[in-house]
Amino acid sequence: MNSLSVKLSLLFAGLALLSIGAMAIWANQTVSTRFTSYCEQHSNTCMCVQPDTSMMGLGQAERDFLQDSQRSLGIAAVVAIAVAVALGIIVSILVTSPMRELAVSARKIASGDLAQRVKHRSDDEVGEVSTAFNTMAEKLEMKEKSRKQLLADVAHELRNPLSVVQGNLEAWLDGVIAPTPEQIAPVYDETVLLNRLITDLRELSLAEAGQLKLYLEETDLAGLINTEVAVFQARCQEKDVSLHADPAPDLPQVNIDSDRIRQALHNLLENALRFSAPGGSIKVSAVVGKDKNVVVSVSDTGSGIDPDDLPNVFDHFYKADKARQRNYGGAGIGLSLVRKYVELHGGRIWVESEPARGSTFSFTLPVA
Repeated sequence: MNSLSVKLSLLFAGLALLSIGAMAIWANQTVSTRFTSYCEQHSNTCMCVQPDTSMMGLGQAERDFLQDSQRSLGIAAVVAIAVAVALGIIVSILVTSPMRELAVSARKIASGDLAQRVKHRSDDEVGEVSTAFNTMAEKLEMKEKSRKQLLADVAHELRNPLSVVQGNLEAWLDGVIAPTPEQIAPVYDETVLLNRLITDLRELSLAEAGQLKLYLEETDLAGLINTEVAVFQARCQEKDVSLHADPAPDLPQVNIDSDRIRQALHNLLENALRFSAPGGSIKVSAVVGKDKNVVVSVSDTGSGIDPDDLPNVFDHFYKADKARQRNYGGAGIGLSLVRKYVELHGGRIWVESEPARGSTFSFTLPVA
């Protein structure tokens, strides 16, 4: 009785038995009553004694007729029940077969075979379940591939600075080179890179796991932008890149975690400065958008992004030019963090760019 097919078959048989039995009883009573009444009205041809529904007062011909009628009704009822049971079995097989296939695929996915899919057989509720299952399987497979790629990228990014530190330490221990300030400086830079990479990875993992806490408060966004721009002014002057803030004068208060948004702005400015050539410019603006959110934009006149790379710029460790990106010191996590910070605030982020003409990164923030 644990099989859905058996339950459905028994259900169809029970319903058929009840409905057909009730119809047979009703038909038998109706035929007997009508026939007896007919015989009473035509007493000249029928040997009727009393107008009841029994066959005690009927002639042999009348009794044979009623018995034949009852027999025909019984046969019809048995045939109808048999057909109902057969249809019940067929319907139950049609219903449970996709379910069995789903169960088998689900067990295979649980065992690690994420390439499992089920056939879309119909457009009814069962078909919707199959579609939802396939969508879930595709997302699980993408998540698993992303996880494996993330582990490989993390190992690669950690290996490079560790190799530099290890090589220099071995050279100092062997006496090949002396640990002068000039030799120590690159090792120190690599340790700073390692520390930043590990910190970013922790923040990113917490954000993706939904465990990154936000401390929301009403914030003056214009003041926050001006403060972060002031931090970058000296570095921009060293590279001969102009930097200025242009927030709208009537900006409303925003409901944000100011530390996270400052970090997001910092990463975007870092990225803009990294790819801006001497003589270029960077602008940070903020305006009220059509949906009553505040839109913050960071624009630069740098090298721009190829159209083929635009859909992937916010992915973990994505680098359009790995060799150039490594030379610039980027690990490929900063933009992923920016996206997570913005999404945690209920906003969205996008980028517009043309090669050799610069890029504009924009994101929305909720008004307080």
